[in-house]
Amino acid sequence: MNKYNIDNLEIMSFLSGLVFFAPVALLVRTRAGIDLDQFFILQATLSLVIFLGEIPTGKITDFVGYKNTIVLSQFMFLIARSLMLAAFITKNYYLFLSEAIIEGIAISFTSGTISAYLYHKYDEGKYVVKNARVNNFSTAGFIVSTIMYAGIYHFFGIEGLLVLTVTMNVIAVYVSFGVEREHHGKDHTTDTQVAEKNKLFILKFNAENIAIMVTLALVSISFILINFFYVDKLKILGISEEWMTAIILGYSVFQMASEKIIAIIGEENYFKAFIIGFIVSGICMLVFGGVNSKLIIIPIMLFLPLVVSVPSYIFDGIENEIVDKNHLGDRRAEVLSAYNMGVSLVEVLFLFASAYVSGLGISACFTVVGVLMLLLAGAHVVLR
Repeated sequence: MNKYNIDNLEIMSFLSGLVFFAPVALLVRTRAGIDLDQFFILQATLSLVIFLGEIPTGKITDFVGYKNTIVLSQFMFLIARSLMLAAFITKNYYLFLSEAIIEGIAISFTSGTISAYLYHKYDEGKYVVKNARVNNFSTAGFIVSTIMYAGIYHFFGIEGLLVLTVTMNVIAVYVSFGVEREHHGKDHTTDTQVAEKNKLFILKFNAENIAIMVTLALVSISFILINFFYVDKLKILGISEEWMTAIILGYSVFQMASEKIIAIIGEENYFKAFIIGFIVSGICMLVFGGVNSKLIIIPIMLFLPLVVSVPSYIFDGIENEIVDKNHLGDRRAEVLSAYNMGVSLVEVLFLFASAYVSGLGISACFTVVGVLMLLLAGAHVVLR
């Protein structure tokens, strides 16, 4: 382990990425008697719990510390995965609903915590690269579980996929205890700033904060579109769904190049790279939505997650800089959670309106997000 300089946080991230049932996540529910309407209600419930839990869990995180919250979140993910296994075996809708609620709380605890932990531990240049590296370990876990799932599913069925995922969660909990504890620094604030920070909702409703929330929401929606609608685009192109696994593995491997790309860009070029990256992402989304040529769409399918990920990781650093600028470093997790509330709210609206969105067609979804990305890149330049 020391030879490759892999720490416990990276190992935990890899284990958390080993979700062996991910390729058949919808099938886990439908095989247990859950219809599509109930499935969307479960997903909307998940997003709603995340939305409501962001501020309370952020306050708890700032009180108990980042390392303790990381351990707590892994425990809750273990409970959620165990509930899913029990729900599938018993075919009980309310256990699935309980799983969605517990997973939502776990995600709320995770939201902003690892980012804040890494930002606290590393200077900005190293932080962005380290953040990408930790996420790459999660992606590596996803790749491994995607490769393995077909064999496990063939011999052991969905129960085997769920049991193995729960087992990996148990190990992830154990590894999380070995994550290095953060060392708190001093936060120099005035009496006025302290009074401001004692408000229930920590963020001001201004252009800067709105731009941050919308940026995070667009990144989130981009990955929702990628994860849920790539198959529909394959159908439009006349490509068999069987190629989806190859596409998933391909874009996951390319996405892991983000760490090296960010390291090459260099800290002094981060903002410029973020703007260029968001513009390129917007153009790719527009082309993906409006073009039906296999020669153009397949390469975009393979590279779009990487194209979105690079400016997303860079923006994490920009977001934390703004937290420091506003002297809110001692409540970083709460602030980042507050930003993520906007993301969760958009996801709730998106999922509840999924039927209407699908009625407009998949091209419209990608086109709208692409246009908003281009507009937002310009907004960030103006606000800078």
